[in-house]
Amino acid sequence: MLFNRSNLIEKEEKMFLYIRWFAAVSLVIVVAVAILLGNSFKERASHDLLAVVKNNSNALAQGFVNTTWKTYRDRMKTGEGLYDKFKKSGIEPAKWQGYNGYKEMVEAFDDFSRGLFKHFEEIPIADVSIYNAKGIRLASIDQSKILEVQGNKVHANSGLISLDPPKVEIADGAFGQALTGVATSVVLENQDVIRPDESKTKGVLIKTIVPILRNNVVSVVSNYAQVGKEDMSCKETDKPDASCVEAVIEIRYNVSEQWKQLDTFRLIGAVGVISIFVGLTLLLLFISNRAETIIAKQHEINIELAAQASSAQAENRDKSQFLANVSHELRTPLNAIIGFSEFIKLERSGAIGNAKYAEYIKDIHSSGVHLLSLINDILDYSKAEADKLELEISEVDATKSIINSMRLVSPRAENARVELIEAIPKDHFIVKTDAKKLKQVMLNLLSNAVKFTPAGGSVTVTMWQNVVDGSLSIEVRDTGIGIAPKDISRAMAPFGQVDNTLSRKYDGTGLGLPLTKKFVEIMGGTFAIQSEVGKGTSIVISLPKEAKTKLEVEDEKRAERKLKEGNEKNDPNA
Repeated sequence: MLFNRSNLIEKEEKMFLYIRWFAAVSLVIVVAVAILLGNSFKERASHDLLAVVKNNSNALAQGFVNTTWKTYRDRMKTGEGLYDKFKKSGIEPAKWQGYNGYKEMVEAFDDFSRGLFKHFEEIPIADVSIYNAKGIRLASIDQSKILEVQGNKVHANSGLISLDPPKVEIADGAFGQALTGVATSVVLENQDVIRPDESKTKGVLIKTIVPILRNNVVSVVSNYAQVGKEDMSCKETDKPDASCVEAVIEIRYNVSEQWKQLDTFRLIGAVGVISIFVGLTLLLLFISNRAETIIAKQHEINIELAAQASSAQAENRDKSQFLANVSHELRTPLNAIIGFSEFIKLERSGAIGNAKYAEYIKDIHSSGVHLLSLINDILDYSKAEADKLELEISEVDATKSIINSMRLVSPRAENARVELIEAIPKDHFIVKTDAKKLKQVMLNLLSNAVKFTPAGGSVTVTMWQNVVDGSLSIEVRDTGIGIAPKDISRAMAPFGQVDNTLSRKYDGTGLGLPLTKKFVEIMGGTFAIQSEVGKGTSIVISLPKEAKTKLEVEDEKRAERKLKEGNEKNDPNA
């Protein structure tokens, strides 16, 4: 017992250690999962934001092409053609303004850039730029970017134009996609953003590059077989009505606030999940610590209860032994009383002169027999409690035993006007058990049922066999006064009486049902009772096909105990 208890304590300590380890590992996993979920949320939300911005940019580009581009396209192309001639002439840009066509070129760029600015002036975007198919920036929404000389800002009327004008960014691949006829959006983080007070700050932009086809449309959807597959930029050899990319429009949206919100939502989500888990983990640890404390106290209480139970069992054995000794002492003179009263009742030595004496001697004899029966019950129960009852196992015809028991109880049933109903199969069921104890069990059950069934009631006996394991079940059902469910435990206790008043109607020591249950359990069976006040009681006993002696049962328990101990030693987690 001490070995098993120490093993149990060790297992519980391991269990609480595993709980703590589980909480720590789970916390790490949850933190990682929360971060991954936060990033996944941001990625999905940013993808949706990118799609919205792309759709808006496509719509803005289409509106620009239908209006401003259509108005200034030819003039812009003239200015672009003059620029190419000056560039190929080999003349230095500082001397260009002295030649014919220079003023027309500058005015073309200037008019186009002003038209661009006017078109997008009221639209809340960060920047708009127009590039030709070669990637050279033709104009920007910021007037300071219309003409630049190697990064130095110059006004359009300054008369300076660079041989190496600003070009589109090609590192992100968006411009290359635009030349194939596909509109592309890219997120640009950590970008310089101009505030309304003209101060700079870092922010997030979404850049959308939309191709402009020669036929004055924006390539938003794949309307052509070659879209997205090959370079569609316009060549000198292309026909005037060819669907080719002659320019691209770059629109930048400032999404810094939305991006911050996504980061905030991601942080709140991750921190929320982690906080909830940490709270649950702390609650789990608190509960486990409380449980550990309670279990430790419970172990102490169990030890005290075990000691008290052991003491109570010892006292109970002493009482049983005392009852057995007293019963033995009472049975000897009681046998003499019964024997002599029977001798006088039968008038073996002559007639009894007085009729009253004859009546008295009958009462003495019947009382002595009843008292002897009670003493025998006490002795049997004391032996059963002390585990001293031995089984005399033999093959028993259960059907015949039940029928004989019913015949013995039949006179009492007739006197009480209670009908005995035999509802058992005609087949003879053979079991290996103790014949005397089976008969005593049936007599106790039948006598008890008849005693507590009022006149006009019935007691029914049924029997069946389990086809799986061959066990035998016997039911004794009466239509008597019944027992309330809350009183069944009292009725099954030794010397228990449901009606324990001084004027109770039914006599008896209260050992009938407890002793019957003991006999059934000793024979390896089970005892089940169901009852309801006013409707009757049903008792079902189940007996194994072959009962085992006490020695055989002890051997089996010993083998099971050794097997269990061996498994615990071999189990590393035990």
